[in-house]
Order: sequence, then C-alpha cells, then structure tokens
Amino acid sequence: MKVIKETLYKLIGRPDEFSLEARIFNAICIFVVLNMGYNIPFSFLVGIPETAWICTLLFLFGGYVYYLSRIRNKFVPAITTSGIVVTVLFAVNYFYNSGMAGATLLSFSITLFLLLIAGPSRHAVFWVSINLIVVLLLLTTEYLYPESVRGKYPSRLSQTIDLASIYITNGLFLYFGTRFFTSAYKKEQKRIEERSVVLERLNAEKNKLFSIVSHDLRSPLASVQQYFEILKEVDLESEDRKKIESELLSSINYTQDMLFNLLSWSSTQMKGATVSLVSVNLFLCLKPVVEIYKPLAQKKTIQLDFQVDPTQDVLADAAMLQLIIRNLVGNAIKFTEPGGLVTIRAVLEGKKCLITVKDTGRGIGKEELAPIFSLKAQPTFGTNQERGVGLGLFLCKEYAEAQHGTIWLESTPSVGTTFFLSLPVPV
Repeated sequence: MKVIKETLYKLIGRPDEFSLEARIFNAICIFVVLNMGYNIPFSFLVGIPETAWICTLLFLFGGYVYYLSRIRNKFVPAITTSGIVVTVLFAVNYFYNSGMAGATLLSFSITLFLLLIAGPSRHAVFWVSINLIVVLLLLTTEYLYPESVRGKYPSRLSQTIDLASIYITNGLFLYFGTRFFTSAYKKEQKRIEERSVVLERLNAEKNKLFSIVSHDLRSPLASVQQYFEILKEVDLESEDRKKIESELLSSINYTQDMLFNLLSWSSTQMKGATVSLVSVNLFLCLKPVVEIYKPLAQKKTIQLDFQVDPTQDVLADAAMLQLIIRNLVGNAIKFTEPGGLVTIRAVLEGKKCLITVKDTGRGIGKEELAPIFSLKAQPTFGTNQERGVGLGLFLCKEYAEAQHGTIWLESTPSVGTTFFLSLPVPV
C-alpha cells in the first residue's frame, strides 16, 4: 500500500507541493494519455482513421501538458491550453466522426466535466460558455449544412462499438474521477480542519501572552514605582520599610519567574523547540535548581528534601529538564504552608526514570485539574499570596513531551500534591 501511495505521489504530486486542482489535473492527463493510447488503434480498427490521427495528437498533447503541469509546475497555463486545444480538436473530429450520430458529443460533455472539477473555480463560467457555444454551433452547422459532415462509419456495427466504447470509457472516467476528487476533497478538508485547530490553539496562546504582558507584568512594575514614590514623599519607619521591601522582593521574584517562562515559551514559538537529548546526570542537573530555591524555602520554614541517586542518568535536554523542575519546585514551595515539606525524588522503573516533586500543601480541587497543563488554567495565589501563572505548567508539559517523556499529577485537597515526570534512561 505504501509503494502504491508513493508511486501515486510521484505521478500526480504531493499535497504539500501541489494544489488539489493541480493534482486532479495531473491525474486526468495520465488518464487521457492512457485513453488516447487505447483509442488510436481502436479507431483504426473500426474504420475511422481521421479520429485515430486526432487521438494521436491528443496523446502527444496530453503528455506535453502533463510535463508542463507536473514537472514545470505551471498548472493554470497547462489547463487553459488544454481546454482550448481539446475543444478545437473535438470540434474538428465532430465532422470526421459522423457528427451528431457519432461519439464526439459525449467527449464534449466529459471534457466540460473535467475542466470544471480540475480548473480554477473562477474559470468555470468561461468553460461552460465555450462548451455550450461550440456544441450549439456544431449542431447548427450540421443541421444547415449536412454535407459538412464527411466522416461516416463504415457499418452500423462499427458505430455501435464506437459509441459503446466511448460511453464505457467516459463512465469509467466519471467514476474514477469522482472517487479521486471526493477522496482528495476529504483529505484536503481534514488538513484544513487540523490547521484550524492549530490556529485556534495559537490564537488562545497569543491571547494568554497578551494577558500576561498587559496585566501580570504591569502590576509588579507599578508596585516598584509606588514604593519609590513613597520613599520620595515620606520617611518610613524601619519596620514599615522592611515590610514593603519584603513584599516587593516577593513581587520581583514572581516577575522574574514569569519572565523566564515567558521568554522560554516565546523562543519556542518563534524558533521551534530545539531538543538535544543526551545522557544527563540527574543529581548534577537538578542540584543547582534546588539550591536556588533553598532561601525561599527557608524563609517560609519549608524543608526541601532532595533524594536523587548521584549515579542516576536520564536521556534528556538539561535546560528543558531544569525548567520543568524549576517550575514544579517553585509551585510546591508557593502552595505549601510554612513548616511544610517538599520532596524531590527519582527512582528507576524499568527503562524509565520517575522524578517526583511532592508537597504537603493545600492540594488542587477536581475542577482545577482538567486545564492545569493548558493555557486555560486560571492564575492562583500561594499561601503568602504569591501569584501563580498557568504558563509554567503548560511549558512543563510541552517540554516533557519534547523529551519523549510524560508528566502528570495526583492531588488531595488539604493533604498535598505530587507531580510525576517520567523520562527515558540511556540504553
């Protein structure tokens, strides 16, 4: 089946290189060449040599326009030339193939059908008009000047065979042409629907990005501005100053985390996620992340328990893995009450390494679980009113999948939450 599909792509062109109309036209050209190749000896056999020579011209011309469309990728000139030349040749053949008693009128109808399904929609009225005008002129000419029809069938048998042959050929043409067109149309529709889903997702991401930039980034900057305005106008007591500075530090830490995630996500969207999967020592990779969060954990009197085997390796992108753990540990500290515990562990399970980040925080409700790894997740606040942003977990999921891993969570309200990250290990 794969060989047939690849052969078909080579003959009519790939969907990502040629439009649906161009591929249909290329298929029609191939069929015309085969059909004319059959009609040449057949016409000689039934005693209409003039038709045989016209079929020879169509055979050669079909090969030329196929080359023009498929090889040179000049679809519109190819189909326009084809429609005009074929109409002229059939008009000539009409007088050498018994006129209205012959099979040429059937050929005009199938030609119009093919031009309508393969040609650009803006040309449809033109082809219908040309076809009707030419056919009516031919019929009128024969009616007024019967002697203009020169070619006659040598016998009723040859006429019957020719009409039956053309009818069968046209019927097969309609059948396979319609099937091909319907199949191609459905595939094209599916591709459009898939693109629509992608565009809808990108639009949602864009809206999320603007929301973050316009609101979440502006708020901390406004707080810093207000602080300096207060310092300028009022001499604060030491305790008040420390309180405001503590709040500002928390706000700046949040802004820094948000900007880090935002820049990572923006880079991924613009350049695409470049993943470099190598053997990474898990202990050496995650230890710096834990060290970064130790001061924040100590400030909330939260214990950080780091349990990772110093010899454990995983197949990962170190930068992506650190970003994931950075977000998970940061969230765990943020949503854990003072005096709580955050545990980072890693255990080997077959050909996978399971990394867990477990906290004793307030947990996550069922209604919040479904969108938690998407941009639809709503911002939440930590135990000290630290603001959280859904972008972090969204990035975690994207980066986990980019490293051929999976991420999920289990949570019990008032008990805690555990995030699981499964990554492959080097073979």
